[in-house]
Amino acid sequence: MQKKFNKLAPFLSLLLITSSTSALEWGMTTGMQDFVVQNIVNDNSNDGIEVGDSHIPGVSIGMYLNHTNDYGINFLAKGEVFVDYDTDHLDPDHIPIWFKFGVGANGPMILLNEHHSFKWYVVMDNKQNTVSCIERQIKQNYGVGYDLKIGGFTLDLNAYVGFYYIELDDDTPANRGYTRKQIDDGEESRMLEVQMSYDFSKHWYIGATLKDYSTTAGSERLETDYIATMSYKSDWWGKGTSLNLNVEYNDYDLSRFTDSSTGVPILPFDEDILVQAYVTIPFQD
Repeated sequence: MQKKFNKLAPFLSLLLITSSTSALEWGMTTGMQDFVVQNIVNDNSNDGIEVGDSHIPGVSIGMYLNHTNDYGINFLAKGEVFVDYDTDHLDPDHIPIWFKFGVGANGPMILLNEHHSFKWYVVMDNKQNTVSCIERQIKQNYGVGYDLKIGGFTLDLNAYVGFYYIELDDDTPANRGYTRKQIDDGEESRMLEVQMSYDFSKHWYIGATLKDYSTTAGSERLETDYIATMSYKSDWWGKGTSLNLNVEYNDYDLSRFTDSSTGVPILPFDEDILVQAYVTIPFQD
């Protein structure tokens, strides 16, 4: 298991610091969420976890930065804090506060015409302490992609290489016969991404994203993410404010953690869904 991380943060910080701040947009998000864990199995009496589906409601608050410099390089950073009302205790020692962070940059490579272009991307994503026993997850990727724009429709086809790291909380695996040495894994990875969005009007926006992560060596699947977003923009709540609905489904492949001597997988589930309804409030356009 690798513990080496790519160091992309200094590069992304440099992009923001060296660019003009005159067009910097920043603001906050706040809302509520339902954290869903599906298809929980009852294969170990020590778990004390009910079979079926788990729904954990809660609230969130976040901050974001969005900036495009004079060279067409876009920088985006967002951090969120979630507070859960945890009644199902999938992690028996869970503190009901968890975190999600993301930072990325992209810029033009080749402009074919007004509809077709190629871009480069650098992306980092991190989440910590989820109710689905994800103690820490770090994804660091850089890549290139094709961008199609026709009217309000946008299609992006992107390919990345990078690093994928996941650490599971130790409590539930311990109840299933696993040790601390068996709960984390880091892999050189590649990621394929498809993004589609459509602006129906100046108010309504919908988007969908598919991300598939696999190991560079052996093409072993790591995770597949499906994301759907709908936004309504209106100055009724304040200039530039938007109301958003976001659904993110994460399907993890945890089979590489399985120790046959325990007789059970490391967790009694391998997927989670985050359903968010939140308001975005910009402080500066």
